[in-house]
Amino acid sequence: MGLVWLTSACATAPEEADAEPVLIPTSTPTQADLPPEIAQPGEVRQWGISAEAGTSYADPEWGAEQASGEPDTVRCGDFQSAWASSGSDSVDWLEIQFETPVYVTAVNIVQTFNANQIAKVELIGTFGRSQTIYEQIPVQVDQPCPYMLSIDVAKTSVLYNAVRITVDQSVLGLGWNEIDAVQLVGDTE
Repeated sequence: MGLVWLTSACATAPEEADAEPVLIPTSTPTQADLPPEIAQPGEVRQWGISAEAGTSYADPEWGAEQASGEPDTVRCGDFQSAWASSGSDSVDWLEIQFETPVYVTAVNIVQTFNANQIAKVELIGTFGRSQTIYEQIPVQVDQPCPYMLSIDVAKTSVLYNAVRITVDQSVLGLGWNEIDAVQLVGDTE
């Protein structure tokens, strides 16, 4: 399992800090705060092109397809431009497909309501192989949102083209955890 960075434009970059890097729960994302589309040679940063879910509150409002593409929910709250499961106290899943299979180095999940009730994140390969990269009991974050959960991964040895996210809204009693967008980061070689 990789190191999980919770990022913000206000957070001190790890290379600038005097102490060892720590988990930083904070907010993002405006387009300026999000990682650039191409950060270094050979690196691919891509937003999901399609999505499906175990359930959705409505369709197309709050439907799985709301979590594909770049972030488009501009402020926090219960907005129909992000995915929400049908139940506010349930365990459910969202699966995002990406255009280019990559050797994954990171996954970024943009949440816009009652963030971080994400319990599990798995990578799914073109032949259905899966790898768990994040597993945690949901924890309430005391930061403003939109909120981005960034999961750094040691570069995988297999190509992946999908991410499956499990939300567990039964633990904290906050209601719906809404997801606006998911970004897959990696290399093609």
